[in-house]
Amino acid sequence: MRARVLASLLAVALTLTACTDASTPRAESATPSPSSDAPLIPESTPLPTALPSDVLAGEMQDLAQLAERLAQKLPAQRRPAPVAITGGSEEWRPGVAYRGYFADPDILRYDGRWFAYATNTAHLRLPTLTSRDLRTWTPLTDAAGRRTDPLAAGGWVRSRGGGQDLRAPGVAKVGDGWTAAYAAPAGTSGGERHNCIGLSRGPSPAGPFRPVGEPLCYGDAQLGVIDPDVFVDAQQRPWLLWKFSGVVDRRPAGLFVRRLNADGTGFAEGSQTRELLTLQEAWEGDTIENPSMAQFRGVTYLFFSGNNYETADYATGYAICAGPEGPCVRQNGGAPLLSTASTGRLGPGGASAFVDGRSLRLVYHAWDRVGRIRLLHVAGLWQRPDGTLEVTDPG
Repeated sequence: MRARVLASLLAVALTLTACTDASTPRAESATPSPSSDAPLIPESTPLPTALPSDVLAGEMQDLAQLAERLAQKLPAQRRPAPVAITGGSEEWRPGVAYRGYFADPDILRYDGRWFAYATNTAHLRLPTLTSRDLRTWTPLTDAAGRRTDPLAAGGWVRSRGGGQDLRAPGVAKVGDGWTAAYAAPAGTSGGERHNCIGLSRGPSPAGPFRPVGEPLCYGDAQLGVIDPDVFVDAQQRPWLLWKFSGVVDRRPAGLFVRRLNADGTGFAEGSQTRELLTLQEAWEGDTIENPSMAQFRGVTYLFFSGNNYETADYATGYAICAGPEGPCVRQNGGAPLLSTASTGRLGPGGASAFVDGRSLRLVYHAWDRVGRIRLLHVAGLWQRPDGTLEVTDPG
């Protein structure tokens, strides 16, 4: 079955017509001009809706045999142990276990510690928690044990409190340093905040992160671009994923990707933007967002959120991709992977995937009570023989 999935994905990749970059529209006067490396949103092209049912013929037979040999060498997966985050304070206090607002989480592991990042809270631009066991989380502190904010916002950010309106960060080791990506308002458009994506670099996952390059903007979209994710593939190539908010009456919201340079400071020379998914399923409501990519046991997964994050209808879906540039095809029969009904958690979304040893997991947020606090959760996943996923525990 694994051979069939891998062969099918490559067949889709070979047959899908590549997107072509459109010229970069000029940003409105209230927003900064896009840099030469700004995301280019390609012309809309049909995206695949299903994997071929049978491609094991002709030249694909050789591919299937190769895939089967590779599959036999994959390490066995381990069923992830349930993770229940222990209780703590809703206040952000150094040295005290935290169990408060923590939306749109991202996660990584370094030097025996887990680092989790979130949308701004506690008047911090990059709220950062650390943990040894995924269960007890405490705020990041400086060497003296004091409260610290590891990120300085770019000068283009237009928000209250010196840039304390940054959202949905993504952090990863790229090259000899660490790249942090975030979305922030760069001005207004039609009375709404217009968002761009900023990149910062730091010497460790604890920062300090300093701005690099110009903001990545798209002026035609009223709400701009948000929800960046920094993904490093099995070949150590870095990628930036993001949500394009869409253009009213012209184009729906979609998820995009483009390769970063080796230093994680901007797009790689000659790289192109690819569209991975666009709004499609009924459960997704009016938007899809929060892309997160992971590779596990030979399969590339794209996780995403859909619907209104302010409600219990918010949920998490996933797709299987031929590689970081797609194509990607939704799984789970058109239903979300995590939903209020399937998990018992209210509006599970903003998820980020991560590999924990021989297990695949998701960190995500869910409301304790709709409209009050979005709390951090850790779910466990299991990869079936055909590459699809099931939730072993919602966390």
